[in-house]
Amino acid sequence: MFFFWGKGNEKMMPLVAWSKITTPKSLRGLGLKDMVKFSQTLHMKTLWAIAKGDNSTWVQILTAKYLHISDLWSCNRTTRFTPLWRAIMEIKPLLRDHVKWQIGDGQTCKAMGQSWHDLWSHFPPNNAAQRRVTLAQLVQSGDRGWNNQKLIELFGFNGALYIAMAYPNGPTLNHRNDRLVFTYTRNGQFSIKGAYLMLVSNPTHTPADATARRLYKLIWHSKNILPRIRLFLWRAMKEALPVDAVLASRLGRHHVGCSICGHSQETTTHVLFKCPKAQQVWFSSDFGLRTDGLLDRFQELLAALVHSLDAQQISKLAAILWHVWKNRCKEVFEGRKTNVQQTLAAAHSLLHTLHAANLTFIKQPQLQEAPQPTTKYSCWLDASWVHTGQHGSGMAYALFDSGTLVQYRMKHAVSSFPFHAELLTFKMAITELLGMRVNDCCFFTDCIELHKVINGTTSLSIVDWQAYYDATDTVLLWNGNIKQNWYCAHVGRENNCLANHLTKLARTRNINYVGFTFPAFLM
Repeated sequence: MFFFWGKGNEKMMPLVAWSKITTPKSLRGLGLKDMVKFSQTLHMKTLWAIAKGDNSTWVQILTAKYLHISDLWSCNRTTRFTPLWRAIMEIKPLLRDHVKWQIGDGQTCKAMGQSWHDLWSHFPPNNAAQRRVTLAQLVQSGDRGWNNQKLIELFGFNGALYIAMAYPNGPTLNHRNDRLVFTYTRNGQFSIKGAYLMLVSNPTHTPADATARRLYKLIWHSKNILPRIRLFLWRAMKEALPVDAVLASRLGRHHVGCSICGHSQETTTHVLFKCPKAQQVWFSSDFGLRTDGLLDRFQELLAALVHSLDAQQISKLAAILWHVWKNRCKEVFEGRKTNVQQTLAAAHSLLHTLHAANLTFIKQPQLQEAPQPTTKYSCWLDASWVHTGQHGSGMAYALFDSGTLVQYRMKHAVSSFPFHAELLTFKMAITELLGMRVNDCCFFTDCIELHKVINGTTSLSIVDWQAYYDATDTVLLWNGNIKQNWYCAHVGRENNCLANHLTKLARTRNINYVGFTFPAFLM
């Protein structure tokens, strides 16, 4: 866990216990898998298949090799067994407490050694004949109670008397099949997820109150908070940020004080809210918050602040907290001081980038393609964009005259997000076709947003100012020079002849090229 506790291969002081990191998010943990317990879960799945009596080859091999003498639940020997079977036997007590037979016709559930009633643990089978007896054989025909003669034969007089007194009427049978139920899931079916949660759940775990549950759920499930900020907030609520108060308690030394203002105690709340620089940021923000009189415990303070905020305001609050912490670390470790305006501007820029990304990946409704208009020229468009922005974007169009390629263009450009790249491609094609005096053309694009904007069926809603400027300029260019026989049509990506070819080539190779024949791989 060096990526969380240290730097590179250098192990440092763990500020969060491993048990909290592997605790599920629903229980206020980080939700990483505990590989030991996950391995036990997989062994438990094999054990479940054996208990259920699956007809798989693997279950038949294990049953024939290890259970030819004793029953599954009474088999306790682990000597001279393989490591696999020994691991299965070690996990057996955990599963045994959470399985139970749901009695139907009694033809599958065995009378001895099966968890159909609390009685079963008192009478383990002693021989093969006892292991083969089903529950239906112990009940009189017509579901009229115990078959006393069979009970005495199997359990002896004292055992039969004990069963008759503890369970006088016997089990009630019906026409359904017997069913093995895993009691930890709602539907009774065994699942890896349910078994893992059973293993990692701590019976002594104190359940969180409604406010804490809402706060943790809000952090982990909010689409308006970046993952790295979610992790930062989780560490802050666990008091696991490396501030002076936390380090002093771990190292057993005296408090040094705040690294910025020299306050007597540098806590998480002090760094993020009550330090003079943090106070200036919060008062100058849109919240206009005075933080000098707030609560001292960070989790309670954060819960009180987000109680009456909507999703966008919570995202803004988280972004400001993140940049207050980043700028504090820059000043302490790098000596780089920042002012209030820089902190708020960085948070504002982060929110704009996140909002633009969310707009980009909104799922659009399926658009029914209209019949393609008949024109002499057809111009196919496509753009390629990556979120890292390392290569910019690639744009390409191909112009056909009655099905014959006239010209194609590949170009490298810089864009903010995929829709911006599609807009720039469309603008490039319009400009060059106007210069070629093409008056009869249909433009084909696989971008639904572009098709809607050009045809005026939706309004522009773009945060990035450069993208908004390019979009407005493209629409004005189209509306100002549109001819009667110019069209913009939508096609599926699988029908776009340029998809995944020329545009990626232009993006990755940083080229700007005009040609008259396709590359060989497109022919």
